[in-house]
Amino acid sequence: MSKQQINFGDYAIVDAHEYHFEKADSIWWKIQPVTSGHELARSKFIAHNRTLMDAAGNSYDQPPTVLEIAHREIALLYGGTNLTNKDEKAELVLRENPTTAEIEAVLYQMPPAMIGELWVKIGELYPKWGPVDPKAWKTE
Repeated sequence: MSKQQINFGDYAIVDAHEYHFEKADSIWWKIQPVTSGHELARSKFIAHNRTLMDAAGNSYDQPPTVLEIAHREIALLYGGTNLTNKDEKAELVLRENPTTAEIEAVLYQMPPAMIGELWVKIGELYPKWGPVDPKAWKTE
């Protein structure tokens, strides 16, 4: 099923927000507005624990860590970036319409300060998302 443009009247979703990083203003990351589909995907990720097994063969449930939740929220709201690789061609690191796994693979390589900036901005834009304590993610 393809995405349609739907008129939601007064419930209309605002446009994506283009965030420019504090220490590299020329690099931007676009943050999409939250939809009910994003809320559903986020809820499922947070509610479904992983089953892990220790060296003795005992299994136990492990909820997602705070950083895993940050990565997932950033990935779910991904709307584009001009982030490039370091080679001569300087190609974009993410193709158009990447999967959540592809976005997270790029996030895993980012410095923690960049993740913090993005996640704090998401919390500012969408108060039910982002870190519980934004000050803990500031790197000033």
